[in-house]
Amino acid sequence: MISATTIGLMGEYIAAGAITSIGTHKVSLCQQDGIDMVAFNDDCFLRIQVKTASLHKRKHHRPAYQFQLARGSAKKHKPTEKDFDIIALVAGHPEHRRCLFLPVRKVLQYTKRLPISAFTVEAEIESWHRAVNAIIEARRMKGLV
Repeated sequence: MISATTIGLMGEYIAAGAITSIGTHKVSLCQQDGIDMVAFNDDCFLRIQVKTASLHKRKHHRPAYQFQLARGSAKKHKPTEKDFDIIALVAGHPEHRRCLFLPVRKVLQYTKRLPISAFTVEAEIESWHRAVNAIIEARRMKGLV
């Protein structure tokens, strides 16, 4: 049985590989509290939190991935822009190994269930570009860019 720590680390490498393959940013893993990696290019520096889920099977339901998005060990709270910029949701099943990216301001719940079909190459690339553009636009609105 693989430990949760190992599954999380595998997810970080999957997310780093996905971002690297898109080619817009370089990636560096950084084991900070709440930030798993940074992605950067000449114009932008992004803090990324990775959440990896195993395939969740429930009776009378199709298999799906269920992500725990909340932060904190005792009292749970939804992450904010103070915590990180982008959350990477990694489908950790060996057959899927894909990501979806969300700007942290789009995290509106404590858990998120996603069907297997949501994790495609196209969705991975599109969600990365949408998340990066949302962060850049938010920074521009605040006068930070």
